[in-house]
Formats: sequence, structure tokens, C-alpha cells
Amino acid sequence: MISVDVTGGLKKDRVLAEDIVWSMITVLMPRIRNLEVEVRFCKTMEDGAQGWCTVGDDTRHLILEIDHRLSRVVSKEEFIETIVHEMVHVWQWATGRMIERWRGGYRNLWKCADGKYRNFMNVKYIDQPWEIEAYKLQGPLTQAYMEMKGIK
Repeated sequence: MISVDVTGGLKKDRVLAEDIVWSMITVLMPRIRNLEVEVRFCKTMEDGAQGWCTVGDDTRHLILEIDHRLSRVVSKEEFIETIVHEMVHVWQWATGRMIERWRGGYRNLWKCADGKYRNFMNVKYIDQPWEIEAYKLQGPLTQAYMEMKGIK
């Protein structure tokens, strides 16, 4: 079963966020049948990010924290793009492209082309493979979503 729960922020932002999440699940993960996505609107910009994705109980329970001021302070398009970016991370976790390990300290591991998982935690943020992929996909996915919904 797939569930999406959105809390905090303004009602219009919660409604839009839920629609974005369901759309990205349909586009990125059409075969996934067991997934729980929580979207929490809170303050994240003070910590240097518009949002982030973390693992809940397991890699089928993902939590997105998005700054509740984003749609008003920055723009609606940036709001959509941030949720899309974080949904790419949900896809990476849910499909095993990225995993976490606790043995020997916490690490996010990325599945490389040779099928082996490697630690990229000590690499600069922008050079981490999961971020490279998320930034590459966020633009086209955001544009497709906005065109589909008639958002300008």
C-alpha cells in the first residue's frame, strides 16, 4: 500500500505538495506498491536547505522536510522543484539505488555502475552521485508537472 501524509504549512501548500508527491510516484515509481511518504512543512532554510529527504523506519518510509515559507518567500516554481528534487531521493531510496549502513558508523551508499555500493559521504555535496542525479532530473520533471497541471 502507498500512503502520503502532508502536515504543517498552509492548506494550499499541503494540497499542492500531495499532488506533486502522487504525480512523482506515478512517473518515477509506477511499479512500487509499498511506500510511505511523509511531507512535513517546517523551517529548514535556517539549516541551509530548502528541504531534505530522510529515511524513517526503513527505506519504504521516507520523510521530506520542506520549508513552509518556500512558496511565499521564493516562488511557487521553486516550491514545486524542491519537492520534485526530494522525490527523486525517495525514488533512489525506494529502488535501492541508495542504501544506508550503520555498521562502522552511519553511511549512505550509492549503487555504482558495476553493481557495488560505495560510500560517497566524504565527497562535496554537489559531487555526491545522488545529488547529481536529483539536480539532473528536477528540471525536466518540474517542467513536465507544471505543463501537465497548467501552472505558469
